[in-house]
Amino acid sequence: MTGPRHGYHQARWDEPLIYELGTPGARAHLPPETPPEMIADGAEVLSRLPEGLKRADGALNLPELSEPEVLRHYTRLSQMCLGVDVAVDMIGTCTMKYSPKINEALTQTPRMQALHPRQPDDTMQGLLEILCRFADMIGEIAGLPAVSFQPAGGSQGIYTNACLIRAWHAARGDSQRDEIITTAFSHPADPAAAATAGFRVITLAPGERGYPELPALRAAISERTAGLILTNPEDTGLFNPNVGDFVKEVHAAGGLCAWDQANANGLLGVMRAGDLGFDLCQFNLHKTFSAPHSSNGQACAAVCASDALAPFLPVPVPVRHGEGFALDWDRPQSIGKIRSFLGNAQVVVKAYAWVMALGAEGLRAVADTAVMNSRYINRALAAL
Repeated sequence: MTGPRHGYHQARWDEPLIYELGTPGARAHLPPETPPEMIADGAEVLSRLPEGLKRADGALNLPELSEPEVLRHYTRLSQMCLGVDVAVDMIGTCTMKYSPKINEALTQTPRMQALHPRQPDDTMQGLLEILCRFADMIGEIAGLPAVSFQPAGGSQGIYTNACLIRAWHAARGDSQRDEIITTAFSHPADPAAAATAGFRVITLAPGERGYPELPALRAAISERTAGLILTNPEDTGLFNPNVGDFVKEVHAAGGLCAWDQANANGLLGVMRAGDLGFDLCQFNLHKTFSAPHSSNGQACAAVCASDALAPFLPVPVPVRHGEGFALDWDRPQSIGKIRSFLGNAQVVVKAYAWVMALGAEGLRAVADTAVMNSRYINRALAAL
C-alpha cells in the first residue's frame, strides 16, 4: 500500500527562480505593435505621474524566456504542490469530501467566470437564484431560516456569529453584556472570533467525561453573558449530549447561542441547530459540503440565523424579488460587510451542485458513513 503515510513522495524539482532562467532576447509572446495614438496617450498620462513613482532608467527588468521554458517552469512548480488529485490526506484535521470534477467545471464556465461583482442584479439572475435556493436548503438543514454566504471561511463565519450577537444586544440596549462563554476543546477560532469582536472570553474546562458539565456553565453565567459559542462535537471528537441544556441555561440568562458546525459531517439529517434552540450556527461549505479547501480552493462559510436575527445579517442579502431575484441592501440593522461583494460565490455553486446530486437521503447517508468511518478508525487505533 502506498500513500501519504506509506512512503509516498510528491514530485520535487530543483527549480530555480524564474528570474534565474532564460537568455537575453528570448520571448514567449510577441505583442502587436502599439498604435502611434496610444503611444501619445500613454506619454501624456506618464507626464502627470509624480517623479518619485517613475523608474529611474525606464527598464522593466522582466525575465526573458521562450514559451517552452515558461511552460516547463510552471508545470514543475505545479507538480510540487500536494493536492486532492494525488493524495487525500493533506490538511490534517479537516474532514474533507471528494469534490466531483463536474462541480469544478460548473464554476469554470464563462457564465460564472465572466460575471462581474458590480453588474446589475437583472444581469446575474442565475447566480442569485442559486444563492437563494441554496440558502433555503442550508436553512432547512440547520433549522435556522436566515442564511448568509458572505464569510470567506470558518473563522469569518464564527466572527460573523459574534458580531450578530453583539448587534442583537446593542439593539436592545444591553450594553453590559460583554462576555462570551466557550469550551476548552472548541475550535480555537471560537474564542478568537469572540475576542476580535470585542468580547471577554470565558472558557469552560472539560469534566470527567471529557466535555464541560452543566455546573461549570452555570458558574460562568452572569448578567454580563452575551452568549455561548461552542463546537460540538468538540475538536476531541466527543459530542456533548448536554448541549440542549446549555442552550436553555444561556437563554434563561438573556444570552444567545451559536453552534460552530465547521465539521458537521456526522450530523447532517440527524440533528439541527434550530431544533436544539440555537440562535445561530455556521457550516463550512469547503469541508462538510465538498468544495476544496486551503491551497486547493477558496473557503466559504454559511452563517445561519433565526428569524429574530435575520435583520442583522451582512449586506447585501440575495432575496426573491417579484418573479426574479435581487440583492437587498436596505438593512438598517445590518452588521455591514464581512467580505467584499458576495463573498466566494463560486464555492456556493460547487456546494449547491453537491447537495442537489445527493438529495435529502444522500445527505443522511453522508452522516451515517462519517460515523461508521470514525468508529472504524477508533476500533483500529484501540487495537494497536
